[in-house]
Amino acid sequence: MTVGETRCGFVAILGAPNAGKSTLVNQLVGQKISIVSRKVQTTRMRVRGIVMEGDAQIVLVDTPGIFAPRRRLDRAMVDAAWGSVSDADAILLLVDAPSLIADPQGHAAQDTQRIVDGLKAQTKRAFLALNKIDEIPRDKLLPLAARLNESGVFDETFMISGLKGDGMDVLRRALARKMPLGPHAYPPDQAADLPQRLLAAEIVREHLYNRLHDEL
Repeated sequence: MTVGETRCGFVAILGAPNAGKSTLVNQLVGQKISIVSRKVQTTRMRVRGIVMEGDAQIVLVDTPGIFAPRRRLDRAMVDAAWGSVSDADAILLLVDAPSLIADPQGHAAQDTQRIVDGLKAQTKRAFLALNKIDEIPRDKLLPLAARLNESGVFDETFMISGLKGDGMDVLRRALARKMPLGPHAYPPDQAADLPQRLLAAEIVREHLYNRLHDEL
């Protein structure tokens, strides 16, 4: 990137429910802009987090988890997640590595495969991020990465921990390189596209989810 050039683009973050997408967005942005809960499908709307990396502005689109929908609301959330793909300049598939290693045929693995198949059907390229690497031995990650890369849809693979921040610098630089040349879409000090009133309402919802998890 030469002096004076700016880049700006959108990154759609896809993943199965509870893969850690919102935690990743918060870590990359450097503050809470997307709520986090143990309850699946906490994210009900597309939240945009804004990250500056040098002269590049990266707009992260936190989407609802993709899974096999059963209700009308489920279908609407899954459709919203896939809708972010068509407008994105880059796609990041976030994978809950411990879940896939512990149960290769479980729900997380099935949902992840569903996303990979969807990317292949749309002939989309993506980055792959194996998340929660702080919870498992490193020697178990390489076979998982190799298996997922057999799909042929991934350009690069990253080993990260969205919670602890491992691998964030490498991932942030890679996303910045992928952004197209162009003016920034937001002021450099803006962290999200949510109005403060809506962000406050989301944080209240997060606390309710965490305190009333069993009831909900």
